[in-house]
Amino acid sequence: MMLEFGRVVLSGAPLAGSGPQVWTAARCDGAQALAKSYPVPIDPQAAALWLQTELQATQLVAHPAVVRPLGLWSGPDGTLHLILARPLGRRWDEIVRIGQQRHGYLAARGWDAVTQTVVRTVGEAIQAAHYAGVAHANLTAESVWVDLSPAGQLTVQLTDFGRSAPVVGGPRVRWMAAEQLGGGEVDARTDVFRLALLVYFTLTGITPWSDEDPAGARIARGVPPAQIRDDRAQAAWGLVSRWPTVADPLRRALDADLRNRPPQIAELLSLLGLGQALPQPRARSAMDLGFAIAAAAGLLLAGSVSLPAEDSKVTRAMLDRQPLTACSRQLPNVAKQICDKHGAAHANCQQALSFLVAREECPNRVKQLRTCLETP
Repeated sequence: MMLEFGRVVLSGAPLAGSGPQVWTAARCDGAQALAKSYPVPIDPQAAALWLQTELQATQLVAHPAVVRPLGLWSGPDGTLHLILARPLGRRWDEIVRIGQQRHGYLAARGWDAVTQTVVRTVGEAIQAAHYAGVAHANLTAESVWVDLSPAGQLTVQLTDFGRSAPVVGGPRVRWMAAEQLGGGEVDARTDVFRLALLVYFTLTGITPWSDEDPAGARIARGVPPAQIRDDRAQAAWGLVSRWPTVADPLRRALDADLRNRPPQIAELLSLLGLGQALPQPRARSAMDLGFAIAAAAGLLLAGSVSLPAEDSKVTRAMLDRQPLTACSRQLPNVAKQICDKHGAAHANCQQALSFLVAREECPNRVKQLRTCLETP
């Protein structure tokens, strides 16, 4: 469906992104929108085909998390745009980058309730697409928009349903599966791969393979993430391995051979503990005082970087920040719970943990101490 020229106005500068597509703020019939295009040097005929395919694919997917397409529109210079309703909030890649700032770029987000909700919602939307006969094939962190209202309502929205990904050298190559890089057919297992990459990126802030040339990237996919001989990649896999129930499914889902991956998104979500067929929880081993203190200290060191002053209220809410007066009262109580649960045999447990009971970065400390207790 082509929109009349006067119905759409480009209203802002292009958003930062990894290309080759360009997103621009727009207005359609007076309402906020986004305009997606593939400008030069992309061939205009190829760009038109990709945008038409995405419009048709998106229209087929009936899921509330899928951003509503409004139609195609030809701009003042003749460039074709796909116009979509403006998603709420911010892109997931921006939120992950803020997590990296908090952790000194040594980590990104944790496997917390917000992260799990985002991954589950994205997975369910893609599974709905598969039921409609549509492969997403283009998923990256830039495809996901997340908003948290002042009332605490989390909204996750998804774009970029393209059925096939344009194989163009550049940063987006890092998200492609081996079969895409080789020009093969894509199916549900391709989306399993890319959803697993989204989880990996969310926890680490990077993708395991850094090649941006399609030929080199296809060869690189033959080395599993856990075996990449690169300091940053090895450190990233160490982060992923902190959550065994996440690391094991990612090993399978990121296999270069799509025959070895879970066949459906729903199965990957279940393996991650996010589906209806939840795996049985593993038995917890006893944690002694030394390990409890070391774990808490490590978490504090990782989370000691403050958010930038200009960070939005939405993202601060996403990161579970609390008012200082509210959370400072919780610190001694949480520390005592750790001692009662893990250090009952140690008379000096409270004193050993006293360095944690401080007002600085209070919201982070309460959250991190509770991680030792494995409580929300």
